Amino acid sequence: MVKSPTPTLSSPRSGAATGRVELRKVSVAFGAEAVLSNVDLTVEAGEFVCVIGPSGSGKSTALNLIAGLLTPASGEVLVSGEPVREPGAERGVVFQNYSLFPWKTALDNVAFGPRMQGNSRAEARRAAFVWLEKVGLSAYASRFPATLSGGMQQRVAIARALINRPAVLLMDEPFGALDAQTRALMQELLLDLWSNSRCTVFFVTHDVEEALILADRVIVLSASPGRILLDLPVRLPRPRPSDVFAYQAFNCAKMTCLKLIRQESRLAFDAPEVVQCFPR
Repeated sequence: MVKSPTPTLSSPRSGAATGRVELRKVSVAFGAEAVLSNVDLTVEAGEFVCVIGPSGSGKSTALNLIAGLLTPASGEVLVSGEPVREPGAERGVVFQNYSLFPWKTALDNVAFGPRMQGNSRAEARRAAFVWLEKVGLSAYASRFPATLSGGMQQRVAIARALINRPAVLLMDEPFGALDAQTRALMQELLLDLWSNSRCTVFFVTHDVEEALILADRVIVLSASPGRILLDLPVRLPRPRPSDVFAYQAFNCAKMTCLKLIRQESRLAFDAPEVVQCFPR
């Protein structure tokens, strides 16, 4: 089996594990609108963290900060102990809209990262084929994105992100546009890939059940401006059993998150009469 190329990573600062993500008192504003307010969050290397919250809570903004696509108004974002200034190969990103190159085949989409790192076309394509095999798409290597289903396109996008062996995988509602059955299969595939790579995953979703199926920890953000209201460890066995929905711990955590998000959503709709059930 051909091993995919490994990106060159700068050495982390002393004491900082490769893949550790830190947001230190981070605030973000778009014009006069505050989006994130004084957010402190640490995601340990190899951890799978899901971020949920009402619409406009800054979930995607936090992900874009870690990706290096945005700069905080104040505070600092670090990955592996180094300040984030711009996008980098050590951080793979998967968006909801797949973001594939429509003029490239599935194989060449996946091979794009290794090519940008200086690998030959043949080497990059061999490694890309291995990753298409891992996501069950080797038979579709020569197909263009427009001829693939949504689930297939997202598998190509995941392979394209993981072929560079990133220390951190950033995922912004990657399964949000998929039907329920495809979504469940994609969750299983992602957990299988993560269990082998153990990269750090920062996963944004609006689906509480998805967060609890996937995550080691679930972070609940407040209504805008986003603040961390709850940092919830998910104490469920791995691999997650198919009947996890029947677990009391799963349903207790689900109701806690749903009530908190509903409360924040009502506040966002200017409903001050709603009683606050959770202390801040």
